[in-house]
Amino acid sequence: MSGTRTLCCHVNTATLSFAIIYLIRNVLKLVGIFLTVSWEKTEYSVSYHESKALKGQRIFDISTSILMLVLMSISAVLVLFSQRKGPMFVLPFSLMMMVELSLSFLSLFSGVWGVPGTPTYRDVLQAVKDQRNVPVLNEEDIGQFTMWYSVLFMVDMLLKVYVLQVSMRCFYTMKEKRVSAIHVDSGSTVTVKLPSYDEALKMKAEDTPPTYQEP
Repeated sequence: MSGTRTLCCHVNTATLSFAIIYLIRNVLKLVGIFLTVSWEKTEYSVSYHESKALKGQRIFDISTSILMLVLMSISAVLVLFSQRKGPMFVLPFSLMMMVELSLSFLSLFSGVWGVPGTPTYRDVLQAVKDQRNVPVLNEEDIGQFTMWYSVLFMVDMLLKVYVLQVSMRCFYTMKEKRVSAIHVDSGSTVTVKLPSYDEALKMKAEDTPPTYQEP
């Protein structure tokens, strides 16, 4: 976590840029989900909702997706105030990136655990079939599709790991800067050298207490 620069800019600037992009992406995903629900269609943004699923289950899936995207958006908004409020406003963004990485990894086993608004392998495959107007792809097309999807999935995972690393470096950099500022402020105290015991005996008392007299 050492170093304050990444690529061609400061880690604070990079984290702020990532947060803005992250916020825009989540807002677009939310708009896509609302449009899909309003049109009563099942598109790739909420594609794991099966057409034959129960209404209650579909409502639950949509609600959890919206809640997750809202939390991700809030964590990105907090980063915008981190320069004035402190490093703790960066920590939620890093935590949400950890959650998104975990969901992306779990999506390899089941599309239900994927990141909200992100198409799964089956969703993209179905979109390719619809685009080509064919019920089934041949083995060569499936092989090429699987290769390209795997490459893009790994690139997406590496980008998320990089954003997580940059955000954590930003957190520790801001924390170290704040601690250093506190030490500088507290370093202006005045120190007084006290005399030794022998020197104190030789000193004359300037202010002697008044003698006690009984009334």
